[in-house]
Amino acid sequence: MSKEKLSTGKVWGFSVGTLGEYFVYYLFYTYFLYYLTDYVLIPAAVAGTIMSIAMIWDAFTDPVVGYINDISKNPKGRRRPMMLKSYLPFIITFALCFINPGLEGMSLYVYFCVVCLAFWLCFTMEQVPFYGLLPEIAQDDDDRMRLRAAMGFIGNAGNLAVSIVPLALSAVIAMGVSEMAAWSAVMGILGVIGGCGFLVTYFVTKGMETPLDKVVRPSENIFKTYLKIIRLKGYMSVVVVYILCTIDLCLMFASILYVADGKLGLNAGMQSVVVACYTFSGALFIPLVTPMNRKWGSYLSLQITMGIGSVLFLICGLIGVNSAGVMIFHGLVTGGTFALATAFTYGLLYQIIDVACLKTEEQVEGSVISFATLGYKLGAAISAATLGLALTIIGYDGASDMNAEVLGRIDSLLTIMPAVLLILCVVILKFLYPIRESLYRTIVEAKEKKALGEAYSVEGFQHLM
Repeated sequence: MSKEKLSTGKVWGFSVGTLGEYFVYYLFYTYFLYYLTDYVLIPAAVAGTIMSIAMIWDAFTDPVVGYINDISKNPKGRRRPMMLKSYLPFIITFALCFINPGLEGMSLYVYFCVVCLAFWLCFTMEQVPFYGLLPEIAQDDDDRMRLRAAMGFIGNAGNLAVSIVPLALSAVIAMGVSEMAAWSAVMGILGVIGGCGFLVTYFVTKGMETPLDKVVRPSENIFKTYLKIIRLKGYMSVVVVYILCTIDLCLMFASILYVADGKLGLNAGMQSVVVACYTFSGALFIPLVTPMNRKWGSYLSLQITMGIGSVLFLICGLIGVNSAGVMIFHGLVTGGTFALATAFTYGLLYQIIDVACLKTEEQVEGSVISFATLGYKLGAAISAATLGLALTIIGYDGASDMNAEVLGRIDSLLTIMPAVLLILCVVILKFLYPIRESLYRTIVEAKEKKALGEAYSVEGFQHLM
């Protein structure tokens, strides 16, 4: 890991990889369930189950991929080669998720389940080394948060393209293309564009990985390695918060079109505006990451963000999501809250990585982050199953007309539930996360002395060791 501050070019070059992560991720979560229920006409409960099965599989492959990535002895590096090898399978399997094979019944369900399994495995093999690479190339907390800010900005700005899907579909259909073919073409092209972000990161970071002769790999098997990681004080509280935030975010994103189209009946142009507010608005708030982190640190910044977000979601619930204007406001709140929360949550994970380095003397960046993303994807799976079940319970049927009462019940998924879960996150971190900013500065000083081969003390944070 370089001791020099990262150049602005390197920061932004690395962060372009976020297009492959954020962009494709939100394309999938915003449109896949809707595509299955309203175009392929798969029952909502079955569609939600398909997503859940695939994402649970993906979640549990994360730690395996993370461990394999950490112990890799590839002469070209631990992280970048896996990203390159996974590129083509990643974009191909994403495209297959939006192709109707013309099957029926169980055969159709199995097809979409299998392609989802394949896509999420490829997604993991891109995402895990990408995230594991960040703490390797970044020198300190400030550099890491500069990277997270740039990643957040590019990811959220790139997500603006997510909002053009309704318009793109309308344009392609107007050319005489069938609705099914339009979905396949639009999503396939956007998947390729998003996936190219990983290629940019691959080339920009050439020569920046830790030299293999200086890598301290995990010395024990996968089970003992993760047992040590799980036992790191504060780690599981961050993972739980990550799960809850993911449930929040995925429920809201998957509910957008059900409200915008099904409840409010917005035209394609206005739907694009609404989706843009959810997907792009985070970029407007991301510039706050670095100054907030410098002033308050990741812990307090995260608490402030979630506290304000919960209040604003409750206000939206009291008003009711009954117009495009309210949806736009809600989209701005959603984008800002979760863009900042994601950045600061990773800030806490980087703190845990520093503690792990001091405690175990092993470089387990991939494992620490991939176990957290396991939780993140479990949260996504839970949200998919929850939404599918909720739509079934309230009587949603994409093939028929529904009354206002049925559609109105979806509001709580955008307002009350997010507020409650964010408040729960604040409480969890308050009582279970042990590192505050002053303590973290002490940890960083000890880590820097250790890196220089100097004597260091663990006084003040013995309880973490």
